[in-house]
Formats: sequence, structure tokens, C-alpha cells
Amino acid sequence: MASLDAQPSNAGVYQADAEAQASKRTSIGLSAHRPTAPSTVQRPPNAGLALSAWWLVYLLIMLMLAIGILIVARVVAPARTLDDAVNLLLNRPVASTDVIFATDFTDDDGMLRAITIPDQAAVAVLPDTGVYRLDVWPGYLAWSRFTVADVTSLRIDATATIDATTPDAVVALIGRFVDEANYYLFAVDGAGRFRVVRYQAGVAQEVIQPTGASMLNPAGVANRLTLRDDGRVLDFRANDASLAVLPVEATAVAPVGIGAQATNARSVTVTFDEIRVQIP
Repeated sequence: MASLDAQPSNAGVYQADAEAQASKRTSIGLSAHRPTAPSTVQRPPNAGLALSAWWLVYLLIMLMLAIGILIVARVVAPARTLDDAVNLLLNRPVASTDVIFATDFTDDDGMLRAITIPDQAAVAVLPDTGVYRLDVWPGYLAWSRFTVADVTSLRIDATATIDATTPDAVVALIGRFVDEANYYLFAVDGAGRFRVVRYQAGVAQEVIQPTGASMLNPAGVANRLTLRDDGRVLDFRANDASLAVLPVEATAVAPVGIGAQATNARSVTVTFDEIRVQIP
């Protein structure tokens, strides 16, 4: 007959026999006893950002700062340089030069209107070629003027080219423009000569007759022309060299401008690559 063992069961209870365990460990080439846990606590690796990750954060901050500066330059002071915008952000003095108008004609911002007067002149900005083109019929002078109020000094810079096929053209800077009958014309022709004409009550008075100048380029090659009016003197320059300095009546600075003139029996073409008007 089957019988049941009613003695208490030791199932689930483990008693270690130290000598038996030591014998088993040495028999397989291990030390008699396991090493105890190290007394020094090992910390997990640092979970912070690596140096390479900090570089990414730094570059992002610099990008945001650059965008902020460009926004200031565009919105707060659109005519100033990037350096001026930085100075504005840092509350540092801004350079005294104020740009009134500046363009290289790579886009048409509408500041200079396209004008066509039959049998006299056609004027337009051509963004595809990056020029301001003036086509003028014989006997006419076409111009664009820039008016700045309440200034004591004014400067205009223009880079212009007389078309090689129309060397009889004249490109000019205009100073002290009072009205269509009273102004100064500082002109350069396609033969590399310059002259200065003063118009008073519509009558032309030649201040400087056509004069050759080695620094002037002929038709087909650009010349950089500059006229500065400081209220007492008109300073005319070409390609960074002085052409004429005229003492004038001390008065408030009048408008300046650019022009093209056809002095012979055929129409002419003059293009401007850049125009800049500023208070120096």
C-alpha cells in the first residue's frame, strides 16, 4: 500500500555548504571563494551633452544672431551697412555717412520710373542686364534728379558707359539743380574729354571747355564719376582722379542728378551700372 511521508518538506530552501562549494570551484580551476563586491561605487557615465553637441547649439545661436542683425539692417535702417546695424544693436555710434539712394539695377525697385517721350528720350531700368539705360534723340538732354532737403553736403557717384556704337554721346552729373533753366552740367564724352557748363536762366555758360584727360575711358568702357557739393565747392572726379574743383556761392545744397545728352545728328545710348547718392 502506498503511504505518504508526513515529514515537513524543505522544498524552496537552499543551505550553502561552504566547504563543498570551495571544493567544486578549485576542481575547475577557480579560486575557492568568489571575490566580494568592490568597496568603491561605480557611477554611470555622464548623461550631459557632448562637446560636439554644444558646437551645434553655438552655431544655432550665431545663425539666429545673424538673422536678427539682417532684420535690423533691412527694417530699422535699410540704407545702412551691416556694420552700422551691428553698431545699432550694441548702442554704439553709427558712421556719419547717410546713404540716400543706392542701387546696381539688378532689380527694379520702382525708384526710377520708365519714361518714354517720343522723338526725345526713352529711359528704363533693365534688371536682366543690370543697367539704367537712357536713349536720347539728337539735341536733347535726358536726366534723373535726386532731391534731399536740409543738408549741407551731398555726393553722387555713378558708373556709366557710353555705348561704343554711339561715341557722340555725353554722360553727365548734374549739380546745383534749381530748375530746368538753372544748374551745373559736369559732362564726359565718348572721346575721353570732360567739360563743365553752367546754365543760368536757360543760357549755357561754358565754365571749362572740352578738355582731354588721361584718366577718362572712351566710349565702350565704363567711367566712375563723382560730384561732391559741400555748400561752397563743387568737386568733380572721374575714376578717383580730380577733374575740376569749382568755388560756388555758399548756399543750401540743391538737388543732384545724372544725365545723357546727344550732341550730334543721331540718337545715343548711355547705360548706368550703379548710382549712389549720400551725405558724406
